[in-house]
Amino acid sequence: MTDIEKIPWPVQGAVYASGLFNHSMQPMVMVLLPLWVVTLNPSPFMIGIVLGSRFVLPILFSIHGGAMMDRLGARPVMLGVGLIGAVVPLLIPVAPWIWALIVLQMLGGLADTIGWSGTQTLIGQLMKGSALYASRLSFCIRIGHFAGPPLVGIAWDVLGPWGAFIVLSLWASCAFIAAWLIPSPAVSGKARSASDTHRSFKARDLLPRMSDYIAAFKLLAIPGVAFVIMISVLRHSGISIQGSFYVVYLEGIGISGTLIGLFLSAGAVLGAGGALLTGWFVRFFKPTRLLIATVVAGIVLIVITPLLGTVLLLLVAAALRGGVMGMSQPLMISTLARYAGAESQGKSVGLRITANRIVNMLFPVIMGVVVEFAGLENGFYIMGTLALSAVLLVAVHARRRGGFGEA
Repeated sequence: MTDIEKIPWPVQGAVYASGLFNHSMQPMVMVLLPLWVVTLNPSPFMIGIVLGSRFVLPILFSIHGGAMMDRLGARPVMLGVGLIGAVVPLLIPVAPWIWALIVLQMLGGLADTIGWSGTQTLIGQLMKGSALYASRLSFCIRIGHFAGPPLVGIAWDVLGPWGAFIVLSLWASCAFIAAWLIPSPAVSGKARSASDTHRSFKARDLLPRMSDYIAAFKLLAIPGVAFVIMISVLRHSGISIQGSFYVVYLEGIGISGTLIGLFLSAGAVLGAGGALLTGWFVRFFKPTRLLIATVVAGIVLIVITPLLGTVLLLLVAAALRGGVMGMSQPLMISTLARYAGAESQGKSVGLRITANRIVNMLFPVIMGVVVEFAGLENGFYIMGTLALSAVLLVAVHARRRGGFGEA
């Protein structure tokens, strides 16, 4: 029996629960934040600024957070950001001003991003990048995607903004509890090796180090890491569209908060199935080709939203999109963990998240400008065309460089 197989279920459960509550914060915010920001009557451009601001601090500090996890272990870092994540939602209704909302979204985005980064780091540190455990993690986070969005959507419709943000705070508190339940000896003892365990926290660890950023970007010299980063960025272009003007569009055509949450939950259900079926699909398709196919499908299924005139078609598209997204995620997590090496698990995850958050920040802002000049429906088509063109370029480049054989 291998070390991976000996990992006790309580430890596995704590890791999966951490992923469940951290990763589902973003789709829950996808429901609440657009509904809240439109009550402040901003311009489409300012809506884009608010939605994109959530990703500013993760861009700057994801690599730093990953490096801290490599040095200290994931658990103490996750506890710190978990506390921040639980407090931020309670402050949003207290400060109903655009500038305050931007600041709070920056802090909230940092908290759940680093928390999710910690969960992925544990897959590498504890579970050696096992595709089996990555698939289980992807399955579990879909439970959060299924339950979270309709929960806050119903809370918005029934309890109003205050009730919805209190529910969001309680959900984030569960991420803190999950991190607390991860045993320190398991994390520190199995992170690297018996002779190279994580050290104690020191105040200077809070300060970013240029050497950590240089080491993280050097990982791009590894072909497998570079390919995963590129495909992850393109995958997140569709997520950014869904996380910004998708909800605004649905609200504009009369879809309630409860139904919007239901659409996202439908995606979570098929995403769970997609995650578990990933291992079966890679028996017949090369992982990198499968990644390309799922990314293309995910973008198309969000771009065609204005063409879907009924609730049923919108539900079907959301569900299918969740399925293809669920397939791509465990492949990215396990492949990156195997290529990065034991000493760079946190930094590699931080690098991928940094790239993702750059897209998450820029796409809503750019789409806000496009929507302001071309209209909401045309905004979907224009941004989708740009994203699909980028996928094509990466696919051609990867094939010419032999990238389809790397993963």
